[in-house]
Amino acid sequence: MLLGLDLGGTQVKAARFSPSGEREAVARVDSPSHESPEAVLGAVLAALRALLPGGASPAGVGIGVAGVLDLKEGRIIESPNLPVLSGFPLRERLQSALGGAPLRLLNDANAAALGEFHAGAGRPFESMVLLTLGTGIGGAIVLGGKLWEGAAGIAGEAGHMCVQAGGPECTCGARGCLEACVSGWALTRDARAAAARNPASAIASLAEITPKRLADLALGGDAEARALWERAGEMLGTGIASLMNLLNPEAIVLAGGLVQAGDLLLGPARRAWERQAFERARASAQVLPAALGEWAGVRGAVQPFLS
Repeated sequence: MLLGLDLGGTQVKAARFSPSGEREAVARVDSPSHESPEAVLGAVLAALRALLPGGASPAGVGIGVAGVLDLKEGRIIESPNLPVLSGFPLRERLQSALGGAPLRLLNDANAAALGEFHAGAGRPFESMVLLTLGTGIGGAIVLGGKLWEGAAGIAGEAGHMCVQAGGPECTCGARGCLEACVSGWALTRDARAAAARNPASAIASLAEITPKRLADLALGGDAEARALWERAGEMLGTGIASLMNLLNPEAIVLAGGLVQAGDLLLGPARRAWERQAFERARASAQVLPAALGEWAGVRGAVQPFLS
């Protein structure tokens, strides 16, 4: 059996797969992302062990995690959404706890891209860009049927391409990154600022500000909430247009929780990329929702053991 896991800033999702890649069982636990490395390690092990029949050992374990990774050493160099794991020898500690099972670390967006390319929306294509739109924003590139990781292994960091010069500060320290304008945390930040400006607003009345609640407000007709989504969509479309012009992929696949906002986000995004991308670039690219949903990264994490 194979185990795949997606280690995120809010949840740890895992699944057990057959040797042919069929999903057999799933587990999820909350991610203690701001506590300690040991707490995160414990959550990962709890999710994996929930999928192991008594005494069984996996033939391989794949883990997708947000951030810049040292794949040779099995360490997380930097993870904005999991800062407590920066420098932590995750592969070594997990292998020790799992009896030495073969273990591969992947960037979470690369894992999701492998999942969608081999088992989801990317199957008909030879070239594909994946964007993960969630708490943060990640990206991955498949060219000629192969994951393209670049000279230093960090290609595809679409969340940190600039879409607004001098724009909001990002977790990476730069300004105007796609993630700083469109991600879940960016939407929440902008909504809190709007609530502070207008304490009588519907946004200010929310018990908790989340992208889901902002979407519900916007769909209910709240102009202020709709404006937040409009701006985020415009910035997303600018990023997509840049990817179309630069890489000219056959498909751009959108994954992650923010995609559930539908036309609130994708309507203004589409209008932006139709204005900004070269006609031939946009005509040859399909923009598609991910087929595997939140499990794309989990499925892709085991792909190295299937290839």
